[in-house]
Amino acid sequence: MRYLFGFLCVCALGVMPLVGCSETTGEGGSGGDGGSGGTAGIDVPLAPDLQPVLEAYANPTAVVTSEIMAAVADEIAAAAEKIQDSEIFAEILKVITDVQQELENATARTCKGGSNNGNVCTDDADCPGGTCGSDLVLGGVCSGGTNDGGDCADDTDCPGDPDAGIDPGTCAVRINYICPGWDEEQFDPDYLKTCNGGANAGSTCTDDADCPDGTCVEARPDSANGSLDLFMTVDSGGIGRVVWGTAAQCLYLVPNEGDDCEAAGCSEASYDGGVALDLGPDWVSEDISELPVTFVVEGNIGFDGDDSGINQSFRVVLADESGLVILVDIGDPALEETFNYIFAETGQAIRDATGLFGCSLEDSRCFDEDGTTLFSW
Repeated sequence: MRYLFGFLCVCALGVMPLVGCSETTGEGGSGGDGGSGGTAGIDVPLAPDLQPVLEAYANPTAVVTSEIMAAVADEIAAAAEKIQDSEIFAEILKVITDVQQELENATARTCKGGSNNGNVCTDDADCPGGTCGSDLVLGGVCSGGTNDGGDCADDTDCPGDPDAGIDPGTCAVRINYICPGWDEEQFDPDYLKTCNGGANAGSTCTDDADCPDGTCVEARPDSANGSLDLFMTVDSGGIGRVVWGTAAQCLYLVPNEGDDCEAAGCSEASYDGGVALDLGPDWVSEDISELPVTFVVEGNIGFDGDDSGINQSFRVVLADESGLVILVDIGDPALEETFNYIFAETGQAIRDATGLFGCSLEDSRCFDEDGTTLFSW
């Protein structure tokens, strides 16, 4: 099975890479509370063009046969297992959802700790004994245009100047998110809360009552947990539909049952590599967790001590735990011959150039709507 990530990374083909080919707008942003970063002058890589990938999902060109399935069935099964077990898509979408929510709510920066804890602030000078920040420190910066490096709310704040030969720029946000790590206590609502100042300074706390002469604040996550460095354009009061960036050995837990580790423990997962995703045409008006999101990933997935490479596009709906669509690319050049392999709660299916029909990797056969075998391998 061929992989399409290399196709995206070849600038000569007119498709932007997931990383690299950057436009420079300044130094990297600083980290905020919760291990997240804002956009105070950034290097913004150009957004990858995912349209060829979306077209491959919408209009598959391969005609699947028994010979094709014999060659790719094991790789489809292995890719599905990596994606579903690791739930890397859920970790990334969690960050994106937080960013979208903060943009919608225009969350103010407030003092974390110190004598002005909880008060609105502009910078650390407004917070004696504390720091100024928000859960995700945001702020659009123009990449290109006559306002290159300046503040922006959307692309209209980054105009070009045809007379001077300057093209319009893009309003972008960079988020540097420290991953949660493998500490099972992270699911506790008071996780990382400690006393700042007072007699109990450094002790764990639930609220200020636990901190005589001090305040109860949320500490930064440990940078040793790895990070997600994501770029997003700002559009229509929220983020644009394409998000891209890299993960640097991002460590996180996957509950084996429920929303925490209490019932059946957790699996230790990690991801290190590139990622790009498309939120679809309805990303502004709909809940991101309900949208079919298209991912392209290339890197290494770790799961309970086993590490393996992945170079794959897939589509998921976060709210539908059983749903997964894998784009299978068997052509040369890439994206010339593709089909969709679909995992759903009711079973598996293939959508190729001939239409939609059932399939089972476990039984090594595909079948029509009546269950009659079309071919096997």
